[in-house]
Order: sequence, then C-alpha cells, then structure tokens
Amino acid sequence: MKRAVGLILAVALAAAIVPASGQARTDPSAFNDAQIAAIRQINAYLNSLSTLEGDFVQVAPDGHISQGRFYIERPGRLRFEYAPPAQMQVISDGRWVAVQDRKLKTTEKYPLMTTPLNVILSNDIDLMRDTRILAVYPESELVTISIEQTSGDAAGTLTLMFDPAAQELRRWTITDVQGLDTTVALENVVYGVAIDPKMFRIIENRILDIGGSNTR
Repeated sequence: MKRAVGLILAVALAAAIVPASGQARTDPSAFNDAQIAAIRQINAYLNSLSTLEGDFVQVAPDGHISQGRFYIERPGRLRFEYAPPAQMQVISDGRWVAVQDRKLKTTEKYPLMTTPLNVILSNDIDLMRDTRILAVYPESELVTISIEQTSGDAAGTLTLMFDPAAQELRRWTITDVQGLDTTVALENVVYGVAIDPKMFRIIENRILDIGGSNTR
C-alpha cells in the first residue's frame, strides 16, 4: 500500500499527463480565448521555475492524511519525502524516478522519460502541445485544468488548481479509473533557493540519510 501511495505521487507530481503514442492531443479550437490565456499562464509559470521547495499534504481516497517536504530543481530533479510515520520518498535524479521504502530498503526505478514527470521537469513545458486537456475553468481566484491519461499504470484524470493572482500551483487531484481521488496540496512554497545536489541522489538498497531528516 505504501508503494502504491508513493507511485501515485511520482506519476502526477505538480505536472501533466503524457499522452500515449498515437493518442490524440489537445485541440486548441476546443477552447475559448479566456481558456487559452489560462493555459498559457500556467505554461509560463511552470517554465519560469528554477528551484522550489515547501511542504505538502496528501489526502488519500480513504481520507488518510500524509505530510512531507518536497524539493524541485528544473530540469529533471525532484524529491518528495514523507514525514514519519511514513517511510516513503520519491526522487528524480534527471534520468530515473525512484520510489523508495526506507523501512524495507527497497527501490523501484522508472525512466524519467517514460513518466509524466518528464513534462513538468523538462526545459520546455507546453501543456497544449504535450498533453490532452479535458477542461479549463479560468476563474479569477483559481484556475482549474483537467488532463486525461487513458493508458498505462497512471490511467485516470489529473486536475491542477492554480492561483493566477499569486502565480502558484496550489494543489492537484488524481482521479483513477475507479473514480477514487487522491489530493495533494502544496504549502509554504519558497522559490529560487539553493538546494543541495545530494537531495536528488538515488542511493539504492539502503536507507537514505542526507544530512538528517528534512521533513517538518
């Protein structure tokens, strides 16, 4: 169960869903000017990011709440670390995405290029070009955009919620093929900070201990 939770986070982190080969992408004519403007605003925000870190709160379909700390450095690198009693962490080193159970000392690795994380961590982000967008709601207080994945282990819908005034991604909800929702909210986000490169190092077959715990 812990591995499944970690994998859910890994495939949907603050990002987009990558369409399968041959899958239709977004048709711009399906959206009005306000919706197109909202999509472009989110693209611009994502492309402006260099480094960021903060706290996250995850609510599972059964209502279970997990918390932790996240770190992102574009291009390619990311770390989500769950606070105790959870023993999970998700790390991207620019090539691989690893879902690790620190208690069991196990590592599951996936090529970054084959995961949705490749979109959010790439140098050139374009949701209209690279994803299938189902709906956009460009409200003044919160822009909501829903993206569909119809194949693979991450099948389902990802809904991103973006604050246009603060220029921040606030949270996202993953709805799987069974209609179950997992929501992740981002809090206390700090931008442009220097992050120790060791935070993105994948060390297999043992518990990671990089400068002690960074969760709070």
